[in-house]
Amino acid sequence: MITIDEARQIVSMMKDEFDSHDFILVYACAYTLSYLNILWEYNGDARIADGQIAKRVSLWSTRLSLSKGVKTISMNIKGYKSECTKWTKVK
Repeated sequence: MITIDEARQIVSMMKDEFDSHDFILVYACAYTLSYLNILWEYNGDARIADGQIAKRVSLWSTRLSLSKGVKTISMNIKGYKSECTKWTKVK
């Protein structure tokens, strides 16, 4: 599963405002093997795997200096529109 250090690294690569789908896409590109391992843990179900990654970001939001925003609709890693959370970096 994603670590706090990996999450910090991904947050550092993100714009000041982003959503969970953006985070997951950057994570999957930066830590491809780790992302594939997470998918394997959930039998290839990206919806569940991505949900677990997003849940960790939410749980760690204070430690990651993130402010949770509203729900939004955006394109997920599989190319489908779905709901996710918007995030803002706290300065």
